[in-house]
Amino acid sequence: MDVRRIRTFYLVYLLALCLPSLSLTIIPECAFDSDVTWIPFGNKWYTFISAPGIGYKMNRAQEICQETAPGANIVSILNEKENNFIVNQLKKTVQSEIIWLGMVFDTDSSTMRWLDESKVNYSNWASGELPGETFDADICVVMDTESGKWKTVNCDENFGRSVACETTTIAVPDGEKCSRGRKNNVLPTALIISSAAILVIISIITWYAYKRKCLAANGLNSIQYHPTDQVADDRVLVENEEREYEA
Repeated sequence: MDVRRIRTFYLVYLLALCLPSLSLTIIPECAFDSDVTWIPFGNKWYTFISAPGIGYKMNRAQEICQETAPGANIVSILNEKENNFIVNQLKKTVQSEIIWLGMVFDTDSSTMRWLDESKVNYSNWASGELPGETFDADICVVMDTESGKWKTVNCDENFGRSVACETTTIAVPDGEKCSRGRKNNVLPTALIISSAAILVIISIITWYAYKRKCLAANGLNSIQYHPTDQVADDRVLVENEEREYEA
């Protein structure tokens, strides 16, 4: 029984020590949002985020992408395959007639440019669009998700019920999740550490109770009265007296 109690104590103690380290492996820390699924295509990763209401302005859409993952931007489309991929993904995931593209009019060079500084070697302008024209206002670009064609619009307008983001700086398998740093780890980690502390306290109390019981048992045994010893001594004395009397 004593051996079993000792083994149980050490098992609980070791479990308490291991729980804090488990909090780091069960919930891995990552620099990107845990609620977003990234889809690989070519050398990029893409995600499509639903937008409430009538959508976002261009600047807000870009902020959402940057908050989702390090180095993320609104999508820049560099070839026809990528254009078709984005159109197909939008039809599968969200219902949005228009989405922002990461293209803006650069007033310094009077040309269109991508936010991620990619070269503009491909375009898919809708009929009637004049991307070579010089614009007076802030001009950005949207895509018609039905046709895949691009159009110029004012950057301050609200467009799209989804935001298409891309990045090349992370490599997350499709569907894999992880928390966004310690921000989402506070509650689970606190619960695990609290549980570990409780187990340690229980282990210490159990150990001291067990030791106290052992000491008490040993102490009583050492001062315990043995009446059988006294009876044996009396018998010897009586027998000696009887022998003397008979003699």
